[in-house]
Amino acid sequence: MEKYEKLLNMLMDFNSDIRFAAICDKNGEILWNTKRNNVKNMVSIADTKKTLQRALSAWNERSKITDIVGRGLYVIAAYEKIKRITIPLNNNHILFISVDNAPISASKKKSYGHLVEMGKIMSIVDFVNSAN
Repeated sequence: MEKYEKLLNMLMDFNSDIRFAAICDKNGEILWNTKRNNVKNMVSIADTKKTLQRALSAWNERSKITDIVGRGLYVIAAYEKIKRITIPLNNNHILFISVDNAPISASKKKSYGHLVEMGKIMSIVDFVNSAN
């Protein structure tokens, strides 16, 4: 399970916009987590656990169409302040990532957030998943 700690560390090193990252089991229990030092959690851990339980339920539902559309890769929920990403991992674990969704410029213009580099995130996930 050391590989999951490595995954969280690699993700935090990769992107300074990642606020919080966690791995949970099939019951929604957080097994490993990390938080950026200079940020305050917007959502309590208790509410994050509830979110993870809902995400696990949704991933279980999505698995019913895997034969038709292929394996689910990730889901992004975008809010004004953050994006919340869930990624299924091996062994019925889920990776949960909270990312700042602030506009790149400090202007007061309405923004729908900046892009999340999912290709790079998935490359890190694949690299760690393939390690023995």
